[in-house]
Formats: sequence, structure tokens, C-alpha cells
Amino acid sequence: MNRFQMFRRDETGSLSIEFVMWLPVFAFLLVLAGDATMAFMNQSRMWQVSRETARIVSRYGMDELTAEAYAAKLATMQATVPTVDVSFASAKVQVEMTMPLAAMAPFGLLDFAMSNDITVTVTHAMEPI
Repeated sequence: MNRFQMFRRDETGSLSIEFVMWLPVFAFLLVLAGDATMAFMNQSRMWQVSRETARIVSRYGMDELTAEAYAAKLATMQATVPTVDVSFASAKVQVEMTMPLAAMAPFGLLDFAMSNDITVTVTHAMEPI
């Protein structure tokens, strides 16, 4: 038996090589899933803060400037303050909140699929006086 034929038939370690080759793909998918989870979780937080702010303003609990400061304080993520706009129009209050995606998704892998900002808009009817 030739020495080269012995090495050609020996397949021990081939599984290790396949694992090493597939490991970056699985790691990328895991980090992408974590990034998407954090982005959706933070977007849900923005929705909750916007709904709560709109509800308080619709019951005349705050004026526009106070509500904007309140929502910005509650929705601040990683020292990034969102842009908040509270407005009244025809017996409705509208809360619009915008946050950069980089503050919501820590690894930044979603930049290729989404725009740079996430915007949430909530409209609530004003309560009668």
C-alpha cells in the first residue's frame, strides 16, 4: 500500500473541518437573530411609550412640550434620545417617535435590510371635557 493511498482513504477529521467551515455561517445567523430580536423588542417599547403618552395627553394630563419630554425620557435607549413630536389636530392627539436603528439593534446587521430610522406613530382621540 502506497503512503499516499493511506492518506486519501483516511477520513478521520473531516467532520471537524466541516464544522470549522460552517461555524461562521451559524455564528452570523445567531448574531442576526439577536440583532432582529433586540430591534423588535425596542420597537415594541417605543409603541408602548407612544401609546401611554397619547393616552395621558388625550385626557388632558400633559401639554405638548411636557409630553414630548416625558416620552423622550422613557424611550431613551443606550444614551440615544428619540425624536418625539406630539401634536393636536381636530380632537385627536398624535405622537410620533423616531429612533435611529443603530441604537435599537446593537450589532448593526439590519442596516442592509431596513432604513436608518424606525418611526412609530400613534393617534388617540381626545376625551370630551
